[in-house]
Amino acid sequence: MLDQASDLAAACTRGLVAFGARYRGFLLDPSTLVTVASGLLLLAGTVQSPEGLFVSDDAGHASTPLYLVAAAVSSAYIWWSAVRGVAGGSFTAEIPVSVATAAALAIGQYSAAAVVGVLLLLGGLLERFVTARAGKALEALARLLPARVTVRRGGLDAVVPLENVQVGDILLIHSGERIAVDGEVVTGVAAVNQAAITGESVLVEKGPGDTVFAGTLSEVGALEVRASKVGAETTLGQIRRMVAEAQERKAPIERLLSRYAKFYTPAALTLGALVWWWSGDVMRAITILIVFCPCVMVLATPTALVASIGNAAMRGSLVKQGATVEALAKVDTIACDKTGTLTLGRPRLVQVLPLDGQGDANLLRLAAAAEKFSEHPLGRAVTAAAVSQGLPVPDPENFEVLPGLGVRAVVDGREVLLGRPSLLAEQGVAVPGRVEAWAAELGAGGRSVVLVATDRRVAGLLLLEDALRPEAKPTVARLDQLGLRTVLVSGDHQATAERIAAELGIHEVHAGVLPQQKAEIVRRLQAEGRTVAFVGDGINDGPALAAADVGVAMGLAGTDVAIETAEIALLSDDLAKLPHLLGLARQALHAIRQNLAFSVAVVVLAVGLAIPDVLTPVTGALLHELSSIPIIANSARLIVWRARAE
Repeated sequence: MLDQASDLAAACTRGLVAFGARYRGFLLDPSTLVTVASGLLLLAGTVQSPEGLFVSDDAGHASTPLYLVAAAVSSAYIWWSAVRGVAGGSFTAEIPVSVATAAALAIGQYSAAAVVGVLLLLGGLLERFVTARAGKALEALARLLPARVTVRRGGLDAVVPLENVQVGDILLIHSGERIAVDGEVVTGVAAVNQAAITGESVLVEKGPGDTVFAGTLSEVGALEVRASKVGAETTLGQIRRMVAEAQERKAPIERLLSRYAKFYTPAALTLGALVWWWSGDVMRAITILIVFCPCVMVLATPTALVASIGNAAMRGSLVKQGATVEALAKVDTIACDKTGTLTLGRPRLVQVLPLDGQGDANLLRLAAAAEKFSEHPLGRAVTAAAVSQGLPVPDPENFEVLPGLGVRAVVDGREVLLGRPSLLAEQGVAVPGRVEAWAAELGAGGRSVVLVATDRRVAGLLLLEDALRPEAKPTVARLDQLGLRTVLVSGDHQATAERIAAELGIHEVHAGVLPQQKAEIVRRLQAEGRTVAFVGDGINDGPALAAADVGVAMGLAGTDVAIETAEIALLSDDLAKLPHLLGLARQALHAIRQNLAFSVAVVVLAVGLAIPDVLTPVTGALLHELSSIPIIANSARLIVWRARAE
């Protein structure tokens, strides 16, 4: 039994030490120290004279020295905050409370002044603790980077501080080490955990030519990475900056409350004076000033916004500011770019069509070998398709890139030629009219058709197309269920855009548009009374992202222009997160309205009870501060909210 008690005590001690280390800045903040000191003094006064908490005409119990010191310590800090607010042109909640505590001290009700002051400080302490926890999220992001890294310079390996790493440096990453920069893998293969950046739950295999991100973990394997972005310019650095900015910015609904605060405080003072004049009881006036403070109402909006932004971040979506949540909740139209947004932005082999009687596999093997050293996306897609099917892809005995996007190679002693019909004709290969017509028909839907010739004869056709994102179709279906109108806006050919739209179930298509025309389409939808979110990934989407009520960028595939212009970045490039964000935003706005309605109801109830002297300053302060708990709890549920379909 003693051993269990000892273990429990040791565990509690370790927990307290860890908490102290984690929140050292918060615990040593002057406002925290003042709150703790005044709270302990109030507790001591309560032990000495518990009757003093019940405000009465008997000042002997309410006016003990301990109550006086507690009131003086807490009130002095509140008065100082009120003076700073007035000097800055802000009419804060501390003003009516300052008047209330000063009046209570003046008439000898030290216990009332102490309770009111301590409870108000405790409310502020709770809010600062929430802010401190949010700040710890930024520190947690910073801890994803190692303090020192191994850099290869001039053929020698050296361990240097992270801040000394420059763009172009080669970093050596071993198993179990964090990657400290954004960069490109030069050599090596590793299974990388990207959950901290993209939200992906599975390891991603990285090899030469692949992009890696700062803050990700190489779990198995070693890599040499050439740094392309360091420090604040990395994806992780941008996330930290955007999260910090999101915490500082205010939503329109929050700014609205700030404007009304200018009238709220004078109204509290006026009502308190009227009640004093009507009743002749200064204690009732003090109670009015206490319960009329907008502290609870001020918590209604930011708590919900911070919780919803945190929910999105944990699922790989970066919402840059609180105002975006409110705007997203009102969105009724989603306009989407095609390439890189609804599609993967890279070609995929969809069909092999042999003409000379040889099998699909052999034709694909020859074509893949011929394209093995090609840098063209179509060539890479052909080779990738053969590898995925387990076909052997030997090195070509000879390889030549032809003008006009074609290749010539020798594979197994046979000449293999790939290209468009016109290119093959230029190279002296006869292309039958029926084959040329067939190729034109297959390419009419926006697909790419490559002819394969072996030994100067057309041997078959390869059909490639931009692959749809796997989640694109269910996402569009889910948006329809949510009652949103989905529009496809693309610079691609009409036939291609219409084919993609038909596959996804999108009925409104705008194709062949230039970047500025995309923005004009967004403004046209807005002129119809629509609230528009635009989803894109490229530089050409920048104007439309800026024009939309909410811009959503595909975070990893997207360009810097798209990510900087948009209000939301889908860090894992997962479109399926879009319905979640829309549902989350609607829930957040609903929670804000609930919080505001509750806070107004509490104020009205408290004022109604204070006028007939049902509430005293102490009970009024308790009611006022305790009413913040349901609001914080209502907002906190947004952190773990998930749509039912998830």
